[in-house]
Amino acid sequence: MRRWIALCACILALLAMPFAVTAAVVGDENATMTPGNETGQMDNQTANMTVAAYISEDQNLTVLAEAISVAGLYDALNTDGPYTVFAPSNDAFDALGNDTVNQLLNETDNLTLVLQYHVVPGEYTAANLTNMTGNQTGNQTGNQTQGGILEIFSGLLGGGNQTGNMTTLQTLAGEDLNVTVSGGKVMVDNATVTVADIETTNGVIHIIDTVLVPPGLNLTMPGNQTAMQTETMAANQTAM
Repeated sequence: MRRWIALCACILALLAMPFAVTAAVVGDENATMTPGNETGQMDNQTANMTVAAYISEDQNLTVLAEAISVAGLYDALNTDGPYTVFAPSNDAFDALGNDTVNQLLNETDNLTLVLQYHVVPGEYTAANLTNMTGNQTGNQTGNQTQGGILEIFSGLLGGGNQTGNMTTLQTLAGEDLNVTVSGGKVMVDNATVTVADIETTNGVIHIIDTVLVPPGLNLTMPGNQTAMQTETMAANQTAM
């Protein structure tokens, strides 16, 4: 009788083992899902950032964030839009020199004008800009129908004009930016886009390596140069 009881106990123990293993595996899977969910929430928080919020968090854009705050443009970039922002990096501001940057931060009117010169109404990704510049060359070969569609599309985005292989975008400063694409690189006046297509809830950000200065604004730069070179370059490109 005792042997029969022992045998039954062994059989029950063997039958119970698969359920125990399954429960342990399920428990482990649930345990590893929690960090994954937390990471997903962090990603969602980043995706839900506005233009202003992203710039304030990016450690490569701290000077720009300070300039936006000083000029009182944070609220506009945090609520309005959509915008395309060409955001100068810290290195871009460093190239101006500390004296020039400090002077600019103390001249609110000029600072506001400079910042508005970096913002275009509408949302233009790098692909949009490439199509707007590259397809215009194709239009010159006779594809007029495609050109008409592109012009309507660009108008809906915010009002870019195409001339040759260059696109012009009107900024919040009321001045135009000349955009060209060569070798896969997007150029905005004399600045190169180093990081493209940072998507936000109210627009897109492209980080650039040079501070753009509106035509006519005399901003002293290192080596006794002036930011009037932006205006000169724009005139030369138009002449081309």
